[in-house]
Amino acid sequence: MDIRARYDDPAVEELARSIYALFPRCMKCGEAIPTFEEADVRVLTNRVVHRGPCDHGQKSDEHG
Repeated sequence: MDIRARYDDPAVEELARSIYALFPRCMKCGEAIPTFEEADVRVLTNRVVHRGPCDHGQKSDEHG
């Protein structure tokens, strides 16, 4: 089964929380994301960005 179809699986949420714990900064703007709930964790690419638009803009193209 495709992992994208398992969005309500507790194991997938645990994986997402682990990725957030390793990378608590937005990979677009570089600013810290204060809580897991404010993060949009992309499990398949191990990428963490703000759930909404970044407040501080992008620091550089190397992060986005």
